[in-house]
Amino acid sequence: MSRASRDFPVAFPLLGLLLVVHGLLFFPMRVDDAFILLRYAENLAAGHGPVFNVGERVEGFTSPAMVGVEAAFLRLGVEPLLAVKVLGLLSGLVLLWATLALARELCDSPWARVIAGLLVALHTGVAVACVNGLETAPFAAFVTLGFLFHVRGGSARDEGTAGLSLALAMLFRPEGGLPLVFVGLGSLWRWRSAPDRWRRWLSFALPPLVLVVPLYLAKAAWFGSFTPNTLLAKVSHVELGARLASGLSYLAEYGTAHYGYLALLCLWVVAFKGDRRFRFLAPLATVWLGYIASVGGDWIPHARFFVPLVPIAAVATATALVFFWRLLGERLREEARTPARAGLVLLASVAVLPAALLQTQEVLDRVQDDTAASLRAREPLGAWLSTVGGQGASVALLDVGAMAYGSRLRVIDTGGLTDARVARVLHDSHGDYQGHLFFPDNAGSERIAQVVLGDRPSFVVVLLNGEFPLLLADAEAARSRFGMRVAYRQDEALLMAPGFEEYEYLCQVPAQAAPVGWVWHYNVFVREDVPIAQRPVPDAEGATRCF
Repeated sequence: MSRASRDFPVAFPLLGLLLVVHGLLFFPMRVDDAFILLRYAENLAAGHGPVFNVGERVEGFTSPAMVGVEAAFLRLGVEPLLAVKVLGLLSGLVLLWATLALARELCDSPWARVIAGLLVALHTGVAVACVNGLETAPFAAFVTLGFLFHVRGGSARDEGTAGLSLALAMLFRPEGGLPLVFVGLGSLWRWRSAPDRWRRWLSFALPPLVLVVPLYLAKAAWFGSFTPNTLLAKVSHVELGARLASGLSYLAEYGTAHYGYLALLCLWVVAFKGDRRFRFLAPLATVWLGYIASVGGDWIPHARFFVPLVPIAAVATATALVFFWRLLGERLREEARTPARAGLVLLASVAVLPAALLQTQEVLDRVQDDTAASLRAREPLGAWLSTVGGQGASVALLDVGAMAYGSRLRVIDTGGLTDARVARVLHDSHGDYQGHLFFPDNAGSERIAQVVLGDRPSFVVVLLNGEFPLLLADAEAARSRFGMRVAYRQDEALLMAPGFEEYEYLCQVPAQAAPVGWVWHYNVFVREDVPIAQRPVPDAEGATRCF
């Protein structure tokens, strides 16, 4: 067995262990969007179909495959959030394996494979993606497998496996259509003169035709649209420049925090100086980056949208480093072959490790804060609402993940992800982008408040920098509203809207533990005619906690 053959089974277990340990640092994290998927999955498992509110067909998710997987976990009696985190870690190992295999196909140096594996295992975005409870890791794993088998391309079976992998990727996220098209065009061009070209082309095209087309047709028939409602809620057609500015900022932040600029440069260098099979990966990655910018970036930690491109970037960077080393001269390599190559790996590790550790600590701090807010406020508040809300009760709120999942009440989503009426208002509004979220201006927020209060929800939850009555008393004492901060414009519009006088303050839950300064609190209001068996009462300090 050659050294090139021996290094792979040795490198993968060690790098896999490193990736798993890295991912376990973030294992407790709770991303609110993961609970949106869980609520759809719960209703699907209960026989209501993929719906957020029973009887309302609104596609407030972008991963039909993940909803189906979680519904299967629920039917089997498995705790779904834990199960998807385990699935994410397994997907991360598949992603790492495919990266090493892709490096082996495109570069003949075993050290390039080790460096590429290190870049993936130490990447904070990959580690977070493995345990964020979303579809990121399975999606990225299937995309990388599609690249691998297309690059390998030894037979029609390889092309068929590539088509199957990319078809499954598209079931996990719709942007899987981008690599599917690129690889499909690459297959048409690459095998245009091969005697078995029709067999190869058909092998690649058959899985998408069998899996993707029927599912998307069925989804369109169920929801009444080929595009998810989230597209309307997150994309304003009148704020194209603001969305692009947000997306470019997201790209710039990633490029400086990681080795993103270097990786893109390396990818284009090896596209012309390395293996010819790199040539379709460079334009694909560039177009994909343009797509990421066009949707406004993302707010979820950390670098979620870049994770499918990390294997390409890692292989290209490692290959370019080896290519550069070989330019230093054959004699140097022959005289100090092992020390020199080991030094190359050490140099790459020294360059990447400090940045990786810094990113890990920074993201870990952010994840811990958001996870604490979920465990302290959103999840228990949802469970509390389920106990006080009677038959047919409803709640209006913007953070529609954990609270909605725990409440099991009908939810009116003031952010529009799961409400088509609000989504249309957002789509037609001016406003601001904050990552992959759009917040309307005052006029749009007022229209949303009218829509929401027109439904006369039983409860309204708004996020303020303290307890509403105390904030209001301070503001009135100062003859201004200076002391009150509202997290979302929709919440402020609700507080000021005609019709909100039907609601009275009920209680609050602090989302943060900080005892000093202002702290975000979820304030709960109840419609005056809604009976509450046991109302919360102020404690000794005058604070009215929900529980």
